Amino acid sequence: MKKSGDVHISIKHIQAFDAIAATGSTIAAAVDLGISQSNTSRLLNQLEVHLGVRLFDRDKNRLSMTREGLKLGPQIRAIADKLTALKIMARELEEGRSTEIPLRLAFPASLSTTVVPRLIKRFLAEVGPARIEIASGNYLAIERMVADGAVDLGFTRLPSPTPGLREEHVMGTRNICVLHNTHPLAGNSKIEVEQLKTEDLILLNRERAVRHELEAAFYRAGLRRRPSIEAHSVGCGCALAAQGLGIAIVSELLALEYQSLPVAFLPLEPAIPVDYAIVSSELTPLPKMAVTFLSYIREWA
Repeated sequence: MKKSGDVHISIKHIQAFDAIAATGSTIAAAVDLGISQSNTSRLLNQLEVHLGVRLFDRDKNRLSMTREGLKLGPQIRAIADKLTALKIMARELEEGRSTEIPLRLAFPASLSTTVVPRLIKRFLAEVGPARIEIASGNYLAIERMVADGAVDLGFTRLPSPTPGLREEHVMGTRNICVLHNTHPLAGNSKIEVEQLKTEDLILLNRERAVRHELEAAFYRAGLRRRPSIEAHSVGCGCALAAQGLGIAIVSELLALEYQSLPVAFLPLEPAIPVDYAIVSSELTPLPKMAVTFLSYIREWA
């Protein structure tokens, strides 16, 4: 005779017990489980051997729970419920829809308050519930978060000085001039660098590479003046321009999120290209939920 240690219990044994308890018959349970009646009876017998007690009394074609079965039944069904929940969770993880594992993003402040909420709203409406974490910082901080595995996707400006990053999506744009729509130059089709000689300028702070490219263009045009205001973000620069405090020179991709302000957007000549990228860590594969969200970013830019 088999001993309890000789029987390896699986989810099939739990499902058989559950079906027999619900139907009172191995024949009806077999129909529900999609297996033969003999297999159903075998599974029940193995479970009883494993537990060392009889779970059902046999009375012709009907099965009724024993005292031990009534006592153990709720716990056995709880195992069945947990296994079902585990299966659902595993499927959600495979499909990238689990609320247990967050989608972790890092964007600069200018995008965290504009395009990112819009993308997330659409993502949740179309994909379903998800847990999302959003971090902000300057480009170097974002790159470090990605490289360290603290976030799945980050937005940065190229070229990147941080090793270990993988470029998932590159976005090319250019610098433009943002000025109040009543400014004398607002009706122009473009603004030449030489036209900025007498203007109050709003530039992004010095540590940005684009600032050095702008200053080189100014130097070639004989422009030696310091900016009137140094801004910490594109959004700040556009808001200052909207108050008539000067002409902000910022990237077009980020500035277009502020079209509701009373400002005009004009190309700067000569053109100074700017490249951005969505990056991930080279050390880890991109989670499926992040891959899905990446497709929404690609549609945006």
